[in-house]
Amino acid sequence: MANIRSEKESRELHRQILTAATVMFMQKGFERTTITDIAKLSGVPKSKILYEMNSKEEILEHLVTRFLDGVTAASDAVSEKLTDDKVLIFIANEVLQLYMAEMNEDMRNLYLAGYSMPKTSEEVLKRRAKMMHEAFSHSFPGQELKDFYETEIASMGIMRAYMTIPCDMYFTIEAKAKRLVTMLLRIYKAEDEKITEVFEFVEKIDFESVAKKAVESVFDELNIKN
Repeated sequence: MANIRSEKESRELHRQILTAATVMFMQKGFERTTITDIAKLSGVPKSKILYEMNSKEEILEHLVTRFLDGVTAASDAVSEKLTDDKVLIFIANEVLQLYMAEMNEDMRNLYLAGYSMPKTSEEVLKRRAKMMHEAFSHSFPGQELKDFYETEIASMGIMRAYMTIPCDMYFTIEAKAKRLVTMLLRIYKAEDEKITEVFEFVEKIDFESVAKKAVESVFDELNIKN
């Protein structure tokens, strides 16, 4: 009789794979990491990894989903204590992702892989479109979710571009966040008053601290020592 894994055993197997993949992606980068690397570190046979997750990109997709869930939860937990404005909540999520990518080069590379690979970028795009639709649908009553999806193809490209360029003493994370926020809000035709309100809201949040907690939460879930 074939062995049937319990749900708990399946979760643990996936955790082992994702934990090893996270470490390898951050050490070597997504492109240079192989399934063999992940198998050696996780102790899970290569054949079993490919049975559970069909490709390296599918592993990344699972990982990106976890990070996005963690970022959204951390951002919402802070933002929703301060406001119920969907625009402000969305922007806080965007700024937090910038801070996450700026923590170190390993985290930047992990984010850029998530924003670049076909399956993972599609997941990111769908999430952004949904959030933008919730935030700005009142301003564009004739537009459907698919319209926001099409707009977000460009908007997501802007986010990825800002993640790519590291901050320095001249282009600080605060300046980068302000530029990003302005670009995103201009795309959705926000008035100057709204942009000013967003800037004031963003200044109320300690994004560096929230970013660290968000990463720690995901790493704790995967049993990764940061």
